[in-house]
Parts: sequence; structure tokens; C-alpha cells
Amino acid sequence: MRSLDVCRCALPAMLLIASAGASAAAIFPKVTNINNSGAGSLRAAITAANANGSGGAVIMFQIGSSCGPHVIHLATELPDLTKEVHIEGYTQPGSSKNTLDYNVGNNAAICIVVDGDQMVDDAFTVPASVADSMTMSVQGIAFSGFTHSAINLRGGSDHLVAGIRTGGTLGNAHLETNSYGVILAAGVHGATIGGLDNGEVNQFGDIAHNAVYIASSTASRSSANNNEVLNNDVGFVFDAKRNHIVLPTGGAGIAVGGAYNTTWRADVENAGAAGLHVSNPDATRNRAYASVFANNTGDGILFDDDAYYNGVDQNEITGNGGAGVRGINGQRNSVEFNEMAGNTGLGIDLAGEGVTPNDNDSLPQVQDYANRGLNSPVLTFAGGANTFGGVSGSLTTTPGHYYIDVYASSSCDASGPKDSVWLPFAQGYNGDVFIVGPTVQGQGTFAFNLSITMSTLPKFITTTATDTSSNTSEFSSCVPYVR
Repeated sequence: MRSLDVCRCALPAMLLIASAGASAAAIFPKVTNINNSGAGSLRAAITAANANGSGGAVIMFQIGSSCGPHVIHLATELPDLTKEVHIEGYTQPGSSKNTLDYNVGNNAAICIVVDGDQMVDDAFTVPASVADSMTMSVQGIAFSGFTHSAINLRGGSDHLVAGIRTGGTLGNAHLETNSYGVILAAGVHGATIGGLDNGEVNQFGDIAHNAVYIASSTASRSSANNNEVLNNDVGFVFDAKRNHIVLPTGGAGIAVGGAYNTTWRADVENAGAAGLHVSNPDATRNRAYASVFANNTGDGILFDDDAYYNGVDQNEITGNGGAGVRGINGQRNSVEFNEMAGNTGLGIDLAGEGVTPNDNDSLPQVQDYANRGLNSPVLTFAGGANTFGGVSGSLTTTPGHYYIDVYASSSCDASGPKDSVWLPFAQGYNGDVFIVGPTVQGQGTFAFNLSITMSTLPKFITTTATDTSSNTSEFSSCVPYVR
């Protein structure tokens, strides 16, 4: 999991224009009214798409000649999506995609609202019974008042959900609470929630549970896997004047129970629990990076229920009501190169709440702690010039290779750093130390002296240790930086 790459994962091809995702035999049904059913309705367009078989369909919108927005009130569930279909809300006259960065503003003109009026479970559903190759996309639609989810993906692969909106108001239309935003059920893989382009940013506000829920396995299906959640605003929306409107999620902003899923360029705020919750033994090899987890009621990021071998790196984790990153249990969850500030709890908190004292890392009971209870380094000195200096200390643990990462902090107390910014070493990582014998009761001590560079003079220095299995320790106690 140790990496400074922006992305090492292949992204699925994305539907950039209305007809790009469909074959030559595709049909292009149009939605021309807001009726619940009948000719020209969304229901009729989906029925036609399903009947077209493997040829696929691109559902387009032409409800009058202006934006509206046009609200389609559903009296009953729409038909499941069973064949390739691309639902293109941005084909409605007057609509336009967002051109602003995901955490700066959103100037999309979304002109189509699908409303369940708190009577309908899901807006769009792909059932588990479809072929694995079945794919769908939804772009440029707002969702309101669904008692289960806006989009329920239970089967198929390589789906795209981009440029959608929940919560707040669009023109004169108030968007009511949805229970979930997007569900990726067991077996779903290769889906992209969001996209690389600013026009694909999703805004998830006013969600009762999770904006994105990625499921664990069932008796017959593997966990949801190899999905991308990128370029998403969660827990707030922007209005036309770029004002940041707080619209919380009731549970974790994003919940991950599957494997090989990636969250990046997300701004997850105001969750009623953790910003990102990675949970259960199926949750492995997931990565969260280049994202913001801020002002959530619980921890910024939470690992529990034996989630293992996941990575958290290059994120901004600030102002959360719990720890920056908390691991209740589970092994090999790396936490590196992040910036943290203003969290109520520790920056990194393993096992029980509060600082975990260093002990004997070789003892069997320690192996059951989160990240095997890896000891944190003990610092003895930090100092030098304004932009470069050195750090000295030691690490006592079992023999092997360990990376020591050095962070600057502006404030510190007995519980550790109150904020932390990673300080890059001139050649890349801060230090790679190797602990060898002699050992006492299964562990030894290695003294280290590391060089650091920085753009501003730090007040305090702290460190973490990470082993080659990707277990990261809590932050060490701080030492002042001596000029």
C-alpha cells in the first residue's frame, strides 16, 4: 500500500457523449413529458430499452425547450434496467455540465428530477439477475425522496454514475431526503461513481445513511470489487453562488465492505458517523487518497470488523469529532503522508481509544491489536535550519524493515501532535531502517538519524513507523524542533 503515485488503477472507459456507450444497433428513446407512465414517459423509455436487447439504448430528454427543472413524480417503481442503457439527463435543453473543480463549486444546470415522493424504494435498479456484462450509465439527473436508494446497482459491471445530485433545491424544486445515494451490491465490479472530468462530479447531500455503499460478499456472490469513487462532494452541495450548503449524511459518508475499491478526489464532510467506514473481513486492498475528510461527527476514517490491508495516504483529514484515522481492529492498514488538523481524537488511534503505550511487539496478545499494536518511534532530538534538518530517535520492535515517516506539528501535548504535515525526505521517503539482533524477548531496538526538508520552520516533530506488511503505528510523542 506504500505509494506516492496519484493513481495506479486502470479506470473504466467513460461515456463522454450520449451515443458513445451504445452499439450501432442502439435505439434512442426520448422522454418528452413528466408523466408517470404512457407514451413519452421515462417508464416507457426504460421499457423500450429493455426490449431492445443487446443493442443497447440511450435515453434522451426533450421535455419542452427549457430547463425547468422538470420533476418526474413516480407513483410506482420503474422497471428494472435489464439491458445496456445510458440515461442522459444532460440532453435536456437548458442543461449543462459542471466546469468547476469538485471542492470549489458546482455550476451544473441539472434540469431533470426523478422524485419518489417518499413512496418508491429506488429510482433506477439493475437487478442481480442480469448478465455480468450488462452495463448502464446515468448522468445529469437529480434524485428526491427515495426510501431505499437513488441508484441500486445489484448486478452487471462497468457502470457509470456521473454528474448526479441529491439534496437542496434546484430552481423551485426541493429535493427530499434519499435513504442511500448509490448502492454497489455484492458482485458488482468496475463501476465508476464520479469521473475524472469536472462535469462528472456527483453531489450527495441530505442522505439518511451512506452516499455510497459498497457491499461485502453474500453466500453466492463475491463482495463488490474494483470500483472507483472519485470526484464526489458528500455531505454538502454548492448553490449557484458557490455557497457551501451543509446537507449531512446520517451514517458514514462512504461505506466500504468490498475489496480493491478506490476513493480519491472526494470531499466527504458532515457525516453523522465516520467520513469513510471500511468494515468487515471482505474489506481488503481498498485505498483512500488525495481526498478530504472533514467535520464529520465520528472519525475521519474508521477501520473495524477485521478490515485488513487497506491504505490511507495523501489525504486532508481535519476537524472530525473522533480520531483522524481509527483502527479498532484489523491488520496491515497503512496510514501515511496525510495532513491532519483539528480532530478531537488522536491523529491515528489504534485499538482502544487514546494513546496505546509501547510494549513488547512479539507477545501473542499484541498481535490481536489493530496493526499488531506496532510500537511508535521514540524521538530524542529534532533540529537544524529553517528548511532542512535532522531527526534522531529509536524504534523497538520485532526484527525487519520499517519505514519512519516524519511530520511537522504546530502544537503538541501529552497525547501527541494536534496536527501533522508530512515532511518529504530529499530522496523520497524519510527513512528505511532495519532492526536486527540482538533481540530481547523477541524484539530489538534500532537508533535512527534521518534528514528532512520543509518549506516552513516547524515547531514540533513527530513520526510514525510502518512495517513491510503495511501496519502503521500511532504517532510518536513530539519533540520541539531546535533551530
